[in-house]
Amino acid sequence: MIAVSCEDESILYGDIIRQDFMDTYDNLTLKTIMAFRWVTEFCPNAKFLMKTDVDVFINTGNLVKFLLKLNSSENIFTGYPFINNSAYRGFYKKTYISYDEYPFKLFPPYCSGMGYILDGKLAQRTYQLMSHIKPIKFEDAYVGICLNILKVNIRMPEEEQFFLYKINFDICKYRQLIAVHGITSSEIIKFWQDLSSNTSVTCP
Repeated sequence: MIAVSCEDESILYGDIIRQDFMDTYDNLTLKTIMAFRWVTEFCPNAKFLMKTDVDVFINTGNLVKFLLKLNSSENIFTGYPFINNSAYRGFYKKTYISYDEYPFKLFPPYCSGMGYILDGKLAQRTYQLMSHIKPIKFEDAYVGICLNILKVNIRMPEEEQFFLYKINFDICKYRQLIAVHGITSSEIIKFWQDLSSNTSVTCP
C-alpha cells in the first residue's frame, strides 16, 4: 500500500524521487548519492544544496539570511561539525563500522547529516567524485571523506545555529537558529505556526 501511495503522490504532484534500492538506515549513503545526482542533472544552476533529515526543524527564513551573507565561493560546506570523530568498533550495531568497510581510526571532519549545506557547484564536484569513492554506511561521514579529498574545509558557523539534539521550543531561541534535530512532524508544524503567529513578541 505504501508503494501505491507513493506512486499516486508522484503522479499527482511530481514531488517524489525514487531509485532501485531498499530504503534502510544502512542505505542512507545511496540515498544521498541519489540526491547529489539529481541536483547535478536537474538543478545544475542551484546556488546551494541543503541535505536534512525528516526529524529536523528548519527555520527557512534564517537559512536564507545565512546564505545571503556568505561570500561567493565554490567551497562552502557548513553545518553542525564533527571534528576528530572516531570510527566506532563496539557492539552497538547502528553506529558500528567494520575495519573492512573503513580501516582508519578517525573520520575526516564532516557535518552531521541532520542538516548540512554545500555550494551548488561544490555539490556537483562532490557527485563526480562519488563514483570513484566506495560508499560507507554513514552518509554524512562519506560526504566528509569526499570533501576531504577535494581539500574542502568546514566553514564553522559564527553563531550556534545548528543543534544536534532537541531543544525545547522557545520563540526567541527558535527565531535565531537554523536547524534543530529530534523534532516530530507534528512539532515541526506547531513550532512553525507559533513562530509565524507570534511576530509581535520582543526578544532580548
